[in-house]
Amino acid sequence: MRLVFLLVLALAVCVVLLAFPDIADQTLRLEAFGWIFETRQGTFMIALFMILLLVWLVRSLMVALLSGPGHIWQSLRLGSSNRRERRLQEAIARWLNGNGDLDPRLLKRSKGIFPEWAIEMLAVISTPARELPAPDADKGPLLTALTARMATSMLADFKPDLAVRKAHLRAWLQSSPNAALARARMADVLEEEENWPELVTLLEESWKKGLQSAAATKPRLVHAYLKFAESVPEQAPAILRKAYRLNPDDGKLLLAYGQAEIADGKSVNATRLWLNHLQFRDDMAIARALLLLLQQDEPMKNYRKLERKGSAGISHSLRWMRAELAASVKLDGLAREQMQLLADEADYPAAWESLGRWYEAAGEYQAAASCLNRALARAVGQQLS
Repeated sequence: MRLVFLLVLALAVCVVLLAFPDIADQTLRLEAFGWIFETRQGTFMIALFMILLLVWLVRSLMVALLSGPGHIWQSLRLGSSNRRERRLQEAIARWLNGNGDLDPRLLKRSKGIFPEWAIEMLAVISTPARELPAPDADKGPLLTALTARMATSMLADFKPDLAVRKAHLRAWLQSSPNAALARARMADVLEEEENWPELVTLLEESWKKGLQSAAATKPRLVHAYLKFAESVPEQAPAILRKAYRLNPDDGKLLLAYGQAEIADGKSVNATRLWLNHLQFRDDMAIARALLLLLQQDEPMKNYRKLERKGSAGISHSLRWMRAELAASVKLDGLAREQMQLLADEADYPAAWESLGRWYEAAGEYQAAASCLNRALARAVGQQLS
């Protein structure tokens, strides 16, 4: 850097002397060690500049020789590299703007500008998803992740086959086991092929490692548990028990769990779970299932237990089930009174529907039609709201 500074300074002095020839023609006298040297100032500065330039060239040549022939070649083609870099930038800009594709020949000529891995990544990015190469274990994790991400992108016009996408994702997870996006996309693929056991294992592992948020994982894991339980009925109680612990307020899940317990001979546990759920939550699907269960074994005894519960502290669906249970044990007057009270207080569609059925069975068709119309209007209003 110092030598370059001296060269620039000498060149500046030479330019000044050329601008003022009178100063350049003045005599310069140097005395040293008994020697006397006389010359013109302009000639001396030009000679000094040439000497410094020669020293700089010799120094650069020595550095290049010591660095090897590759450095010399790189130094000689600086102008060509700048042109290739500019062309590459223009080509990438055209590709990003959708005005053309990246030329593979241009990528090959850019190896001196970009590192090899960057060239390979650009080639992957510019390749359509269906034309990407198969997963290669020799590729690094960066290129493996990018290839899998491009192959499984939701924005791809033509997605590869399910097996190809799964192979890419397996390679991605093998190179980067904790990649959250790879796990999310693998979950999509497993759900698409309905591979519920593997999906449950994947989501449970992500949950335990904390790789995905609870808000994103819990609903999906509960859905996977439900589907997995449907495919293996003999394991359904154990599987749905796990799901119930994750989301005890899910009515659909609780209904399936109760039915699995009944099939396993544990109807008492199903009754307890459903009653606890209906105590504070409206759920007509569970209420209807529980009504059928209570009607099968000592319905009068079951009704007496429910009768002890006050109407103020229980849900509307439980009040509806209690009135229906009373009707099933021939307590018609009490059942109609309870159901009418529920319909008047809560304008409950199921209560109006039950009243309509009872009036129709009694031959009171006008009252039945009025109740059923009220039930239909109320149900439509709830759906619209």
